[in-house]
Amino acid sequence: MRLVFTPGDDQGYAEARHGLLEQFHVWARRHRVEVDTALVAAAVDYKYARDRRLGRWARSHVADALGMWFPRKVTVLEPDDVPPAFHALIDFLAAHDWLDPQSDAPAALHEQVRHSTPALHDGIADERNYDLGKFWGVQLYRHGVDPADPSAVQRFLNRAGSGEADVDRHALAEIMRRDADVPAGTDPDPELPPVLLPGAATLVRAAEQSVALDQLRKLTRWVRAGRRLTSDGRLNRADALDLARHLELDHIYRDKARTSDDLPEVSLLLRWARAARLVRPVRGRLVPVKSAAPVLNRPIELWQRVFESVGRLGDNLGGTDVFGAPSLFGMSLAQALPMLWVGLYAAGGGPVPLERFHRLVRDTVNADCGCVVDDLAGDVEQRLWRRDVTALLDAMELLGAIELGETLDSDELDALVELAQRDDPDPTVVTLTPMGLWAVHQHLVERGLHVPAPGELADEDIEYVCVRLSGVRTDVAEAELTAWAKARRPADAARELDRFLRRCDVASHRGMALHALEQTGRPGPAAGHRPVRHESGDRRPGADAAAPAQRTGPGTHPRPALRRDLEPTG
Repeated sequence: MRLVFTPGDDQGYAEARHGLLEQFHVWARRHRVEVDTALVAAAVDYKYARDRRLGRWARSHVADALGMWFPRKVTVLEPDDVPPAFHALIDFLAAHDWLDPQSDAPAALHEQVRHSTPALHDGIADERNYDLGKFWGVQLYRHGVDPADPSAVQRFLNRAGSGEADVDRHALAEIMRRDADVPAGTDPDPELPPVLLPGAATLVRAAEQSVALDQLRKLTRWVRAGRRLTSDGRLNRADALDLARHLELDHIYRDKARTSDDLPEVSLLLRWARAARLVRPVRGRLVPVKSAAPVLNRPIELWQRVFESVGRLGDNLGGTDVFGAPSLFGMSLAQALPMLWVGLYAAGGGPVPLERFHRLVRDTVNADCGCVVDDLAGDVEQRLWRRDVTALLDAMELLGAIELGETLDSDELDALVELAQRDDPDPTVVTLTPMGLWAVHQHLVERGLHVPAPGELADEDIEYVCVRLSGVRTDVAEAELTAWAKARRPADAARELDRFLRRCDVASHRGMALHALEQTGRPGPAAGHRPVRHESGDRRPGADAAAPAQRTGPGTHPRPALRRDLEPTG
């Protein structure tokens, strides 16, 4: 039975809620407890909306639920039925040992229910406390209107608007005023996992091995005193071909190239060098930026400078600009790039299907526009967007910020078809390298996001830790679980793990909990628990929670370091 959820996991919550209420029915019959189960469900819904931790109840939660949530959100026909439902829920959670270690004692929670009951009655009696949906729901009930009959509901609303139906217009005006004063909602910051960052030696070694950095250095030095540009700001054909030979790029395009635009790899590298302010146009010539000269011999500083310039590369990186617009969605790559970094970092260094990023972009644009914009786009436009993203990822792979692989597992491919809502989903999976993790960490800190340090989850309950670590690399998960176990006495850790394992039905969470149990050195009451066996044969604790560090991802194989699949304009 799951009691902790990630933001947006409404499907997982719906399944757990159904199972929890079924068990509540069994418990209530066995103990002859008669309460309105719908009110118990409403109390559980409150906790999911509040913090997604169904097993953590403090007195403040009870007071907030009874004093604010129920009067505002829940249509209650008999207010006296609510306190018994809360008492029953508390007893049910306590009987199953599902209240987490940081919850208040059941006796204190029961006492808070009694203290908050007068506020519940006062809040329900005053219709000004309702939200708009509850207000009209109550009016429909009072006037005997079936809410499932759209025609009857519309007739009642028309009568209410004309003054024929008796509703409390002062309360309605107060509700409308309060809703108008509520600021527009903003997306909450993502819950990021702790991540193991590389040391300085690893960073220097990675920067020195970066293919893109080596090419950008060579390009900057090739420019020397300057290279003449055409009237539209491009290299002339002779210089572009000379640069392609110097950098050993665009082998298949050199013979047919009429302009520098016909050399896509050279064009991208030139754009990147300008975005990183290594070179710049001055009076019709391309010249090195003098202030950047010292940086060329500082690997980490140069690498970070080039990484930060990716957002300034612009769109249409694939060399095709058919429509003259950034992308089919009206969202530029610079806008979408932070979403990619957050998604990759949230995986804790684990592999992420590229289709998840495409889905996120579409959902974001649809939400901003209030309609399904991506359904209006043609297949050509869709492919142009994906082509530009592919070119961007190739550049980041050359830099050494990410690793690219492809999934081969049939079940995972079927899931990608459903996610992408197309028959030819991109099988690419993306993983941040250690250097990429460090760079994205710096980027997120500068944005003001909270980025947990390793060991920061040590004071949390074990299920919350397992949920936060789901999908991260095995080494990250194991380090955090070891820190969790060492932060408490072995007997206390084993006791909490035993409580969790007795109800845990998520294989990845069980694997992580068993790894934490090994760190206590005292199995104690949890000795009877056994790891879940996996079809893949990987039975290590937490193995199904994250791909092994040395692999690109489950069912994947690495792609070549450089893919030359770009086509020139025309």
